[in-house]
Amino acid sequence: MTTGFSGFDDRLNELLARQAEKSGLSTDEFIRGAVVDRLVRELSEDQDSDVGALLRALQEGSEKGVGPAEVTRVFGTPIDDPDRLAAVARTGLMDTGSDAGYDRVVRMVADALSAPSAAFSLLDDKRQYFKSALGLPAELGGAQEVPMDGSICRYAIDLGQPLVVEDARLNDILKDHPSVQGNLLVSYLGIPLTDDAGHSVGTLCVWDQRPRQWTTGHVQILQDLAWIIRERVFE
Repeated sequence: MTTGFSGFDDRLNELLARQAEKSGLSTDEFIRGAVVDRLVRELSEDQDSDVGALLRALQEGSEKGVGPAEVTRVFGTPIDDPDRLAAVARTGLMDTGSDAGYDRVVRMVADALSAPSAAFSLLDDKRQYFKSALGLPAELGGAQEVPMDGSICRYAIDLGQPLVVEDARLNDILKDHPSVQGNLLVSYLGIPLTDDAGHSVGTLCVWDQRPRQWTTGHVQILQDLAWIIRERVFE
């Protein structure tokens, strides 16, 4: 008998497993992605939802030939680049406190990727500010920021494209990072949030204290949700 999800017959479980394999995902990941797709669809039809408004704006952009793939354009600029810092300042989001709309998207990210920690952050040249976050380490003592030497997201900013780290302890650049040495982070997946001029002002990311094999499906889900954040930041 085919193993699978309770309430699904053998044929449906077989179809799920087959489609998940074609997508390079586990069945769990495939179903979570489908749930996120439905959430996005239903929220986009909710006239009273601010996230829905963002999604409708995204849909209009897609009809004009602009889509989530644009988030991955390689624009990397140095963390201390003056034009990038000016772009961060123009967002007006540093030190502005929590926001329910961003919080909902961050929760969707954590749920969709089954990650214990997720965040939307902005970075200047001195610190990483968590505009919205889940699962911040207790070592921060409730602080909503870390100094630049404690940031992994800065590498996504420098790179200008998705940063995929399955086990930072095995990464020559990251293995000696304070967050890794302090056992705060082992795996990481982050998408830079880039304005139209190519300046990455922050990231949407997830992390875990154990190794993770991030798939192309994980990256795509995070890219899609990063686009929602991007549309609001740069509206």
